[in-house]
Amino acid sequence: MSAGRVQRAFYRVRQFVGALAAALRPLTAAEEALARRHLPLAAWPLFDAMARADQRHSLRVLAALQARGQTQPALLQAALLHDCAKTAGGVRLWQRAAKVLLAAVWPAYLARLAAGPAPAGSWRAGLWAHLHHPARGAELAAAAGCDPLAVALIRRHETPADSGAPEADPLLRALQAADDDA
Repeated sequence: MSAGRVQRAFYRVRQFVGALAAALRPLTAAEEALARRHLPLAAWPLFDAMARADQRHSLRVLAALQARGQTQPALLQAALLHDCAKTAGGVRLWQRAAKVLLAAVWPAYLARLAAGPAPAGSWRAGLWAHLHHPARGAELAAAAGCDPLAVALIRRHETPADSGAPEADPLLRALQAADDDA
């Protein structure tokens, strides 16, 4: 395994430990108000239903984007909802950890696990939902009335930036960089 992969795996482990700590604290009124300010009213339940760790992560992504001068409303919606389908898909903590570790050390096996939808109730169902959360999150955001550009950014947030609509690529790169940093 390359040094870059090892470094990335350690970063993800630190991120995982941070998520565990974040899950213990409820959102403050100010954090909740900040999220509400950037989401359509019908999209609030998507954010509100997210696991606390995902909410905090999304708020860190939002803050990172704002710190870099980003103000585009669709981008800020995408920051808050890019992981909304993880909770809806029943992704468990161990499946999140398994995905990160397998991506770092055994990506071919992870690709096999991602093939075909996993049967409901199987141990693979949450892992499959985690691997496919960008598409499902985009569907949920669209149904909740989010900006079509936010929907596109959510759908592509784990896809290389240069593989789609060029007009969205700078925003997608900004979302991905903030997501990686948060």
